[in-house]
Amino acid sequence: MNSEMRKHALRRYLVLRVKLIELFDINAMYQALIAQLITVPNPVQRAPSDFAAALRTVQLSWFAILVDKSKDGMDAIKLWVELFPKHRAQIEEVWARIEPAWTKIRAFRDKAGFHADKPAAFFKSRREILGDQNVKEAIDDFHKLLGIILKAESEELPDLEDAVDSFLGEMENEHQVKYDSAEFKRYLMLGKPAASNS
Repeated sequence: MNSEMRKHALRRYLVLRVKLIELFDINAMYQALIAQLITVPNPVQRAPSDFAAALRTVQLSWFAILVDKSKDGMDAIKLWVELFPKHRAQIEEVWARIEPAWTKIRAFRDKAGFHADKPAAFFKSRREILGDQNVKEAIDDFHKLLGIILKAESEELPDLEDAVDSFLGEMENEHQVKYDSAEFKRYLMLGKPAASNS
């Protein structure tokens, strides 16, 4: 991969990392609701499990965004293969296990998750995905692979933090805005947090 291709791959990876952090946040809220560790203002008498079910819809749809291989999809699998070639076989093996469930996951996102189809299609896609063991295993496999990728970042993406700085600098110059680099890196979980002056 030449330097220009790597620069663009790293920038796509930054977007992927933002979406992954958002997925972590959604998962944390979902787990807290399931464990009844948090309460939500509830004027319509919905149970914590009802709120958790709503977040489950968002989780599945977010997952679909990350692995979507269409022209406008993020295609995390392809990007990981590009940036983490040492793990290519493992990444492709995980995709081979995800792929059988992908049609249902994509249909769910498009018909009942981030979009809403006609009533029959809407409820059919919800019914088909609930309790589907292949879907559960696909998501579990993705999360296990994600753990491996995140551990490999420091060794295999030593230029990631510089890519963040470079991209922020370009956006600041182009749009005349100021980004808090330390806050951005903390959000992406990159490097060590800046030391406090207090």
